[in-house]
Amino acid sequence: MTWLADNKFIDLQPQWGRPSAITLMSATGDGGVYTQPREEGRYVGMPVEFWTRGWLLQLSPTATALLFALRDALGGHSEPQYIHTAKRQRYGLSSDTWTKGRKELEAQGLLTVKREPQGDFYDFTRLRNAYQLNLERLDDSPSWS
Repeated sequence: MTWLADNKFIDLQPQWGRPSAITLMSATGDGGVYTQPREEGRYVGMPVEFWTRGWLLQLSPTATALLFALRDALGGHSEPQYIHTAKRQRYGLSSDTWTKGRKELEAQGLLTVKREPQGDFYDFTRLRNAYQLNLERLDDSPSWS
């Protein structure tokens, strides 16, 4: 608690004979007023089971970062979606990080990747990865390895 107060994430007000009153401060650590993320614009939500079923502890930081990036990039679509390079670059994940995270999410059953043709009859048709999150898998406990 002292560290959080020293770094301006919370404000502690001593109270005689009772625990200190805690006030949340800005998540940036600048000592500003706390505002909920939805009040500041866009944010990514994750089902509560991600936290309560232990997925945060099971997945590597790489897979967790990709899971959050895909949750945002897919925009709630339930069918497989191709993610353009420019959109992928917005998350700052290298190709190697993207691949490692993808393989781990697939192994855990949280992600399905399909190869789908892109382009039309007159264009050069390429096979590209189309991503589909399987967030219902979060309802189950992860398979610990």
